[in-house]
Amino acid sequence: MNRKVFLIRNYWDKLKKVLVSAETFRFYWRTYVLSKTENVSPSLYIISYPKCGRTWLRIMLQKYAELIGHTPRFFNDSALVEISEDWIAKFEHDVGNWVPAPPKLEDVVFNKEKYRGTKVLFLIRDPRDVLVSSWYHLRYRENIYSKGLADFIYEDLVGIGKVIRFFNVFYENREVPEGFKVMSYEKFHTDALGQLLELLEFAGFPIDKEKAQQAVEASKFSNMSKMETSGSLKEPWMKPGAKNQANSKKIRKGKVGGFREELDQMHIDYLNQQIKENLHPDLIAMMPESDFEK
Repeated sequence: MNRKVFLIRNYWDKLKKVLVSAETFRFYWRTYVLSKTENVSPSLYIISYPKCGRTWLRIMLQKYAELIGHTPRFFNDSALVEISEDWIAKFEHDVGNWVPAPPKLEDVVFNKEKYRGTKVLFLIRDPRDVLVSSWYHLRYRENIYSKGLADFIYEDLVGIGKVIRFFNVFYENREVPEGFKVMSYEKFHTDALGQLLELLEFAGFPIDKEKAQQAVEASKFSNMSKMETSGSLKEPWMKPGAKNQANSKKIRKGKVGGFREELDQMHIDYLNQQIKENLHPDLIAMMPESDFEK
């Protein structure tokens, strides 16, 4: 798929959603038009490639803010949320963004001036699981990609090469921000409380261990999935892409190592080779058990 086809299908999908929902129209208007008038300086950038657990972390932080007595404040830019008074996090995909279309592989370049003097939390996930989740999102939720998963992993715009380049570009420029910390989706699965406390300490945010534990419990995958299904999550981007279609849900499975159930061994071997040969060794070392050498 080239960028032009992706762009057309993406706009068409958004247009259909806007025509049937005034709420969605207002959301897009705020996010892509009114947000341009805002001048907000985030206290922390949370950078991730799509499908690396950003939504989970966002809900966890919002719940923590509520529990310590602060009502999260939102902005026209839906990526911004005030966790505490004058403490604002921005959740960014940056050059990994799919909207309005993914940049070409060679255009995945780190904007050094944007993050200089800031704190950056870089959230990563096993690229193999990222690809499976990405395919489900673009195939069933956004109705942009029409081919199978076996084709998807080889695509220049959204395949394994793009994920690896995105991870490497940000990690290799980790000295640019004032503070830079890498955290993994998998580690949040095994020790969500410990990781949340590490994040709060890194960001300089007030720490209450008891409230953090409550936030972790409230943001468990099963609870988030129920919130999406029930419609209690008001944002249009937190609603299923198609009614009664599990594959179109924003919060689908959240499983570690789920790629093994979706890909045959030939394609897993290919991905393993690409990761082994091209992903930064420090990031490979943060991956869970795997078939590629560390």
